Amino acid sequence: MENGRPDGLRERKKRATHRALQGSAVALFRRHGPEAVTVESICADAGVSPRTFFNYFAGKDEAAFMLEEGTPALIEERITARPPEETPLEAVRAVFVARLSELATGRIWLERVLLVRERPELLPRIVLTNRAVEDAVTRAVAARTGLPEGHLYVRTTSAAVFAALQAAISCWQPDSGPEVATLVHEAVEMLGRGLPAPPRTG
Repeated sequence: MENGRPDGLRERKKRATHRALQGSAVALFRRHGPEAVTVESICADAGVSPRTFFNYFAGKDEAAFMLEEGTPALIEERITARPPEETPLEAVRAVFVARLSELATGRIWLERVLLVRERPELLPRIVLTNRAVEDAVTRAVAARTGLPEGHLYVRTTSAAVFAALQAAISCWQPDSGPEVATLVHEAVEMLGRGLPAPPRTG
């Protein structure tokens, strides 16, 4: 406790500031384009000082694209903790469906998805973010199977699941059609069935 206030309150305020800066960065990137946005404009929108900004992020790209703190570790922990009778695909699917259900209720994640759709040239800027999530899946699958992280099965499983996740998000229409979590469930289930071809039409 500090100054009579519980540490939990301080942590909640830090998380709120972190979210506010992320939300402002993504919204301004969409509104004006990333090149026109500065750290100062993000801070003005979020109502904090540049000094505070650099306590959280190294630059504007990090503010716009970095995942919530601890996300890869959380994903790894949740996959590893799934019931042991589940296959690796079932465990990963359950965790991503739950996680996407959580994220889809927040404005920042939706704004980020729309930003990358509107400006596909920004995709290279999220490579490190995507790699962190895929690496978390790799570690979790290795832990569940007892295989080394470099094993072909482990690498193939994590790469395939991550590709299915990205495909589901790219097919998702926020204003119509199935929820993103439903599409993730279906995409990973297709992998488990060996990607059978759908019936031909026409």
